[in-house]
Amino acid sequence: MNQNSTLFVMPSSFRWLFFCLFFFPCTLGHLMGQEASQIQVPSIRVEVNLVTLRFTVKNHQGSLLNNLKKDDFRVFEDGVPHEILFFNPPRNTTVGMGPLRLAFLLDISGSTFETRAQEITAATTFLENVHDFTKVGVFGFTDKLILFQDFTSIRSLAHKALTEAHKHLGRTAIYGSLNTLISQINSRSGEAVGNVIIVISDGMDDAYKRSAQTLALARTSNVVIYTILVPSAAQLYIAPSPALRQSAASSASAKDDREAQEEAFANLSIRTGGKHFSGFEAILDFDEVMAQINDDIFGNLYSIGYYTDDPYRDKRERNIRVQIQYPDAFIPARFENLPERLTAKKKFIAALFDNEAIARLPENLHSTFHEIGAEMDLLTPKRQGGQLGLPFRIKISPYSLRATDKGGIRTQFGIIGLLLDQEGNEVVRLREIFRVRLDAKQIREGRGIIYTNKLFAPPGIYAFKVALLEISTWKMTAFENVVRITDR
Repeated sequence: MNQNSTLFVMPSSFRWLFFCLFFFPCTLGHLMGQEASQIQVPSIRVEVNLVTLRFTVKNHQGSLLNNLKKDDFRVFEDGVPHEILFFNPPRNTTVGMGPLRLAFLLDISGSTFETRAQEITAATTFLENVHDFTKVGVFGFTDKLILFQDFTSIRSLAHKALTEAHKHLGRTAIYGSLNTLISQINSRSGEAVGNVIIVISDGMDDAYKRSAQTLALARTSNVVIYTILVPSAAQLYIAPSPALRQSAASSASAKDDREAQEEAFANLSIRTGGKHFSGFEAILDFDEVMAQINDDIFGNLYSIGYYTDDPYRDKRERNIRVQIQYPDAFIPARFENLPERLTAKKKFIAALFDNEAIARLPENLHSTFHEIGAEMDLLTPKRQGGQLGLPFRIKISPYSLRATDKGGIRTQFGIIGLLLDQEGNEVVRLREIFRVRLDAKQIREGRGIIYTNKLFAPPGIYAFKVALLEISTWKMTAFENVVRITDR
């Protein structure tokens, strides 16, 4: 890559990051009045080469087929048949359920929109696996409720609304927006229906003491709420070690306030018969999360598992086919839990959201991961504002990335950098998520992707560790250098 390539991504302002759409488990019999469920922090268990597929089966008249047996299915990967190791039929054997309204309520106050691709893929699968009688609405909120799509049985309209939901400026008002949405649901005439609201937010609302009012309104309105607590992170974060920052007293006070807001958010679901989900595991695999909430509400998913020969192969390169030995049967869409996620990469993703998780990153990433065509240059330290800065540049080859159908590149990267002193103590850290867009013409012209930044530290010798992750593919490349910061 030539050094004159265009700089496409070098964000400098603070924005807020959402990493999510989506959810988890109960059949509607549970939804409509069962008492509190515990706060759940799911764990994603990864067997080395186990693939799990979850799906509904329908006939061409649109009816669900929930009584098929293991022998009715065969699974193939790249045309090769694989033994089905486990098989679970749908929990719902009667298929009979009443009408349902299901609302997505998305926090769009500024912490929600940097990783939409995976969210939309998972949402599409979710919508393909819901009952035909279900009407889906898509809403957002900042300091007020915003309508993206009113309740509709037309799946394409709901999908379009999820795709086109855009960020709005404003403070977060979870409880006021929920009250408005529940009141709108109450105002609708017609036959009695079940009502489910799935709220995705970081839970941070200073008006959290209004949650009791929202709970009372939901319970009297026959509304079940699912809450998904999404950790938010600064788009760009560069700061000294936490030990060098705020006092312990002010830190403890902020932590107590955050925990109170998170507890109020969790209680929305626990006390309405729904369930609450939080933790980084809940956002690292959207398909699994979406499958769980879909199965919890409807109970129509089959689950089958088999061992793959290549556990770390990219998801989009797998050719998986499920054959049904039953006339007129087909699978609308599949939730797929593939064993391509390494523990080290999970910890890296967690560290993008959690400052404390950075300290738990594995050693020797630089000798383990070289999956992206990239190289790092260290530039001459420069004094700026009375401090010494260590500038660096990462050049990423577009030819090592998956192209779009039109030959361009649209992807997102996460980057974490650490500067450690000679005793191994953290001096400064960098954390950022940035987007890249290149069209086919720009690639043909030789333009590449260059990321630049700088870290400030006193003069001295340091270990500089950087890891770069392409979020959509989980491919990672890491670097480690010994650097000297000096005035000369």
